[in-house]
Amino acid sequence: TGDCGPLPNINHAEPPEDVKHRERFTVGSKVTYGCLAGYSKLPLLPDTVQCLRNSEWSNLQEFCSRNCSSPPRVHFARLSKEDGMRNFYAVNTTVTYICHPGYENTTGQAPTSTCRDNISWSAVPELCRRKSCGMPANPEHGKVITNDHLYGAKADVVCDHG
Repeated sequence: TGDCGPLPNINHAEPPEDVKHRERFTVGSKVTYGCLAGYSKLPLLPDTVQCLRNSEWSNLQEFCSRNCSSPPRVHFARLSKEDGMRNFYAVNTTVTYICHPGYENTTGQAPTSTCRDNISWSAVPELCRRKSCGMPANPEHGKVITNDHLYGAKADVVCDHG
């Protein structure tokens, strides 16, 4: 007959209310779906179906997903360049961190965090530690007072009397 039947079901998405319950659509008809509450459209994926000449709807892969906000910031590391350029973090996405300058990795493993099913990020393990600057040498006619020799520490220099 040259028509398509009812709209296909797309996980986590629904068509506009005015066409949702229609039983027939003419060839060439296009319908754009919207994500359900709590879901967001995955970037670059299509969200529209079309009634094709063979009286079937075009295929549409799942394009709605739950996502976390930006990954947590930590004082000892930054997001990898690739993960920092993303603007969408779907559930089960894992991001990788790189130790800040002045910090060194304590294991062979990079710190990571994962967007969990409850739309929160897993804790970032503190796998980066401050590097040692070595014990500062006492200057001629003075001494250095410090109890910390790791990156970011401060030391007082006290001159000898006179």
